[in-house]
Amino acid sequence: MIDRVSRRAAGEGLRQLAAGLITNDQFEDRLPRSSGDVAIAEIRHQAWFLYSDLREYRFVGTDRLSAEHRREVARWILFLQSDLEYEWPRMSGPISALLFVANLCTVGRLGRGVARHFKRHGDFDVWPFIRRSQYEAALAEPQYLRGAV
Repeated sequence: MIDRVSRRAAGEGLRQLAAGLITNDQFEDRLPRSSGDVAIAEIRHQAWFLYSDLREYRFVGTDRLSAEHRREVARWILFLQSDLEYEWPRMSGPISALLFVANLCTVGRLGRGVARHFKRHGDFDVWPFIRRSQYEAALAEPQYLRGAV
């Protein structure tokens, strides 16, 4: 199920976070919490890895996101603007926490297995898109530029 309103709010929050306009705490407060759209939960989970929740800060100065992370966030926003369903296996919540602990206990072996599992489902380099063709189609028609002269 695609929740257009929640996707718009999540995309705008990500954009403001990455640009250093809001703090990490403000970002968490603005994210939709009760959406039936799986993409929102999965992207929220991945966004959490961008920052430390031990302090409140903006991505400016020495805390600025790397160019690679900014490109990744831009791809997430592009996905949220699309009408595509999230097709990857779910990894957020308790499953992710359990896998984290199991990965520590297996000295990374389980993590490598999970990565292989994910890569069998799609092109991980364009996550949350599952296929590169979807990503390229979304790039060709960016929603923010529709109707621009």
